[in-house]
Amino acid sequence: MTRSGNIRFIDFHTHSLIGADDSARVVNLMAGDEVPADFPANTLFSAGIHPWQLTEDNLPELQTELLLTVAHPHVVMIGEAGFDRLRGVQGEVQYRAFLFQAHIAEEVGKPLVIHCVKGWDELRRARREVKPGRPWVIHGFRGSGSLAASLAGEGFWFSLGAKGLTDEVLGSVSHERLLLETDDSGGQIGEVYRLFGAAAGYDEQSAERLIRRNFKSLLNFSL
Repeated sequence: MTRSGNIRFIDFHTHSLIGADDSARVVNLMAGDEVPADFPANTLFSAGIHPWQLTEDNLPELQTELLLTVAHPHVVMIGEAGFDRLRGVQGEVQYRAFLFQAHIAEEVGKPLVIHCVKGWDELRRARREVKPGRPWVIHGFRGSGSLAASLAGEGFWFSLGAKGLTDEVLGSVSHERLLLETDDSGGQIGEVYRLFGAAAGYDEQSAERLIRRNFKSLLNFSL
């Protein structure tokens, strides 16, 4: 990653290449997308087969496309992979797509970014089957505190946006396995940090140090 300036904020999951000069970002790509030939400094990528992309018969094509993308040196995470019970083709095709990506993450030693809407049973089934050695991060988590606590106890990490920063969730998960994101909100990651600090009791610098430390732990390198 080309680094520019003093990085204060890290946006774990976004769909926008545009960000403030004092932030780094992980931009999500879907299978079939290419890493841009020219992209801003402080930019990394994740790449995955999103459950919304799936049809009954396009998984082999998406798998081939994904393998080409994840070979790029700036792709540092796999996903977003996952389960969505409200949108997209349903059934075992989502499960097969998820397992494919989970095994890639293990093979290349990269974290797995997870999209999950009402598919928690399938996600737990997959974790029991894969027994991952690399972190699995549920992005955009907006569930209950009890669900968060249960998932945290099974080893999941969490990435929260502005709407996920509830007292219930923040009191139920380890802040050492927590990241922050803007997703497709169009908001600024600095504002998510401000909301996190206010909700969790961190001053500005402490929140920045915590998320930077967590990101380093996740990827095994520093920004």
